[in-house]
Amino acid sequence: MLKIEWDRSMEIGIPKIDAQHQGLFDLIKTLDGTLHYDAGTEEVSSLISTLNRYAIEHFTEEEMMMLSFHYPDLVSHRMLHDQFVSRLEGIQRDFDDGHHVTENITDFLMDWLITHIFGVDQEYKRFMSLQSL
Repeated sequence: MLKIEWDRSMEIGIPKIDAQHQGLFDLIKTLDGTLHYDAGTEEVSSLISTLNRYAIEHFTEEEMMMLSFHYPDLVSHRMLHDQFVSRLEGIQRDFDDGHHVTENITDFLMDWLITHIFGVDQEYKRFMSLQSL
């Protein structure tokens, strides 16, 4: 089971984006707990679907913000988002086809999210901070 907890070090300083990141974090933790306690297939499928929709909504909003600031690395950032969504869609397909989803999946999702926040999201934060000066 995932032991990590959300803390302020994960914030990038944009309240709406921070709230969405925390929402993604919480959904991954919920999915992890559901897998850990061997919940029913409908509940797991619903959580994966909810996580996918939420990620798409968040990524779209984040990309629109980057576009409004003319962020030069938007295309490469969008590719990372697309890869994450594609992975979630693959997880959903596999699960719906009867494959077992393990907690390793939530380890991957959480690691991706945290690495993304501390990595490329910090880059656009710095860029936007400089633009606001």
